[in-house]
Amino acid sequence: MSRYLALSIIVAALSTIIAFPALPTSRAQGVGTVCIADISSTSCPSAPPSFTGPLDKEPQFAVNIQNSDSFNAYDISVKTNAGILNPFSVDLTGSLIHDPRTIVSECVNNQPVIGSCRSGIDDYGVVSLAVTALGYNVEAPASGRLFSIITYNTGDFVGILGVSSPIEFQTGCANTSNDGSCVTIADGTTRTTVPETLQGATFTFRDFSLGVSPDFQTIKKGSSPAFTVTLTSVGDYSATVRLSTSIAPITTHAPARSLDPTTVTLSPGSTSTSTLTVTTTRSTTVGRYAITITGTDGVLIRSVSLTLLVENR
Repeated sequence: MSRYLALSIIVAALSTIIAFPALPTSRAQGVGTVCIADISSTSCPSAPPSFTGPLDKEPQFAVNIQNSDSFNAYDISVKTNAGILNPFSVDLTGSLIHDPRTIVSECVNNQPVIGSCRSGIDDYGVVSLAVTALGYNVEAPASGRLFSIITYNTGDFVGILGVSSPIEFQTGCANTSNDGSCVTIADGTTRTTVPETLQGATFTFRDFSLGVSPDFQTIKKGSSPAFTVTLTSVGDYSATVRLSTSIAPITTHAPARSLDPTTVTLSPGSTSTSTLTVTTTRSTTVGRYAITITGTDGVLIRSVSLTLLVENR
């Protein structure tokens, strides 16, 4: 059978059922690995990785292959906890299956991007991608990037559904590279499915939140109200946070501010407080002030604001 005839059979099968047919399993090479890896890596780690990241970033992960037999097509479904971490798009930059290629099917969060989605396989939190090379094979031992996944956090549910999400391969597929899992690496020239071991990962949000109470107060000048600044660790966050304040508008006689303490150390799952004291005198300019409290560990920066109304009464 020619390379192009074998390729056309795989493309036709993918287009019809978005899965590879029950091909015989190749045993020519040792079993390779398909894995979830750091976005900067093109190999598979020795153990399932545990990623961390802040709430305001878009985590990205690589789907890599290592020491695999020769192949020229794949069909892979990756799932996360959609209530915490949601796939947004896929990226084929640096893929071992480069142009010329055909993207047979792409489904993200049960929304078809190319082709169609599969009932019972594709769902919220699942990204599925089926790609075939045109006119070439990725030769053994094949190692490198297959594709990457860009996600976004669904922060409204963090703390309700948890702070961690598995990143793993969808199950419920048959006649695949790892039977029962939805990962098929195929060689259309030999009409074989290439066996693979699978390795997932875990993502945990690492962040801290900042709050202030009360966030609005009316005072007469000459008084010195106190506010409670609350810092809360999210996920496995552990660091020392430095606190500072700013005020607007800046006037000749604006209220003075002091924090005690100005540094707070958080451990995973902990909450700590600092007291903000605002001091006014008889010469303080009356009016409405916005006071912003900022916390930083040198990398992350979080802030919260309160409104202070100073009256002449």
